[in-house]
Amino acid sequence: MRLRKKTTAIGIGALGCLLIWMATPYNNFLLNNSFISDSYFPEAAVIYFLLVVLGLNPILQRCCPKWSLDRRQLTLIFAMLLMAAITPSQGLLRQLPWSLARTTQQINQSPALAEAIADAGLPHALFPDETGYEIETPVSNQFLDELYIDPSIPWAAWLRLTPVWGFFLLACWLMMTGTGLVLFPHWKETERLPFPLLNVYRSIFPDRDNGKLVPAMFRNKLFWIGAGIVMFLYALIGLNHHTHGSFPGFPLGWRLQAHFAEPPWLYMDAHILNVNKLYFTLVGMAFFMPNRVGFSIWFTTLAYGVYAMLQRAYFPPYYGGTVTDHRNGAMIAVSLMVLYLSRKHWLHAAKLLFRRVTSDADRLVKVAGWMLVSGALGMHVWLHWAGVAHLWAAVFVIIGFMVSLLIARIVAETGMPFVRIFGLIPSYFMAMVPAGWVTGAAIYMAGFINMIFQIGSRISAAVIVSHAASLDEKASARDQVNTAYMMIAILLIGFVVGGAIHLHMGYTQGSVIGDAYVPLNEWGTNIMGPAQRELLRWSGGAWRTPPHRMGNLFTGILLASGLYIACMLMPRWPLHPIGMLMVGHYYGHLAWASIMLGWTLKVLLLRYGGARIFRRAQPLFLGLILGEIFSAVIWTLVPIILLLIGVDPSRVGHIRILPT
Repeated sequence: MRLRKKTTAIGIGALGCLLIWMATPYNNFLLNNSFISDSYFPEAAVIYFLLVVLGLNPILQRCCPKWSLDRRQLTLIFAMLLMAAITPSQGLLRQLPWSLARTTQQINQSPALAEAIADAGLPHALFPDETGYEIETPVSNQFLDELYIDPSIPWAAWLRLTPVWGFFLLACWLMMTGTGLVLFPHWKETERLPFPLLNVYRSIFPDRDNGKLVPAMFRNKLFWIGAGIVMFLYALIGLNHHTHGSFPGFPLGWRLQAHFAEPPWLYMDAHILNVNKLYFTLVGMAFFMPNRVGFSIWFTTLAYGVYAMLQRAYFPPYYGGTVTDHRNGAMIAVSLMVLYLSRKHWLHAAKLLFRRVTSDADRLVKVAGWMLVSGALGMHVWLHWAGVAHLWAAVFVIIGFMVSLLIARIVAETGMPFVRIFGLIPSYFMAMVPAGWVTGAAIYMAGFINMIFQIGSRISAAVIVSHAASLDEKASARDQVNTAYMMIAILLIGFVVGGAIHLHMGYTQGSVIGDAYVPLNEWGTNIMGPAQRELLRWSGGAWRTPPHRMGNLFTGILLASGLYIACMLMPRWPLHPIGMLMVGHYYGHLAWASIMLGWTLKVLLLRYGGARIFRRAQPLFLGLILGEIFSAVIWTLVPIILLLIGVDPSRVGHIRILPT
């Protein structure tokens, strides 16, 4: 790509990145709207990109053709936007600064916690204020509760933390990016994983060959039928909400629990009998999933629901942690199986680290390998500096790698934009060893590992980089390497710029607009609570291993391993272990019914319409996906418009179309 074209694309992409970093905190937390950058198909990035493709580029083509954007420029812009969506919310900043301030505040208020933190030997450089019981914490207090009268924002206190946490985050992101880049070529070319989300990304790009500026999808009537149906249904819901019931609404779920009031149905899990909402994005994405994967997600959820119902009704007591233990065991098994299937590729990548490469493809793997290795080493060094023993630091690095591997695999198989890893939490495994084997620093820092990897897997760099670097089917390996370098830079800039926006919002706004009793970002503020409770339990001598955990964990490992082996040996075997990774947690609960509907429609189309009708129906399901994105943006703007024209904030209200 010529310098002028690359500079133009970077400039347009940088503007979009800045808008995402600025708009996301205020939209998500101050306005309490639908989240706009917390998925693998981030609404803010998609809408900005479509404005460029459908608005700016046709104007450039008509008025100044030499400045119109080609496919490679558009690919670069969209890759930048995807990467920019990681940091401003659940990928990082929804948690990090808020939890640091809350922890500092709680140490000041709790003598037991202050003593436990002091005994753990954590560096004071990790926190915005000095830590200790009854020590004043003005930086943290004002961030969480709004500035006192007249003082300025204490930028210096947070600037002091920037290099400390920036080094650790850079190491984590290098490991995530390296993992995604190392695995993508093998998964795509050797294992031939479907990457459904990558196909959806490419559908919003103009066609490369026919020279038309408008993507083919937007010229298809079925697309607009699908999008129109979704937007009409959400219009009913939105008007019903904003007119306080004067306009008829439309339910998108069901509540059947009241109709199953007798045993054994009385004991069925509530998330099966009551589905609050169907998500058209997931209905549409199920159309692009392999049949076995889509079936496994909803069937496994129902199967575990029936298991829990029968256990409660006929074989009490029911141990509620069984599903969690099985899921963790399945995650271990799937991680090991994925590594086993790619063992030759990993061996090749290891050899390339110390060899001179002769092809661009090998150069990509070598660069990705060094990213992975340097990130892992950087994480280990930083964790040890923070007081974690070498053994636990190595365990945390391995867990971070496994989480990155798993979330990348799940999205590569399913294309689900709303998903994260609920499992492999360090404290889960630490509770299985004697108290003398762990330290206070390891227990507390495990909370940050969980924050950055497990919670951050809602929009992980490992997934984004493996998709973004491959948006252009004809991109060379050298281009992909350059894209990876640029993405690391975007993550670091997003950490600084997005962090400054969060700080400004926290210090200048005390609560959600329209409700003075709802604090900003309460969920992210309390994210380190479990780590603090574990630390207090350990320091107070109450450390214990939950019953049945070890046996259930190995049961999950055996079940998932058996399912994976069956999938490899029998092409027609219907159950994939990915269903076990999704069972028993928030995103699995909200996804199963939508995926079941999409899977059913796909099966019916294939059976009664054949391959020809199936191919022709693809724009319809893309319309369902984009229609929900359009609706989320429209009904995010409505409250903003109402506030601007002077409507009382307490009467505006909000509807959240997409999951948080």
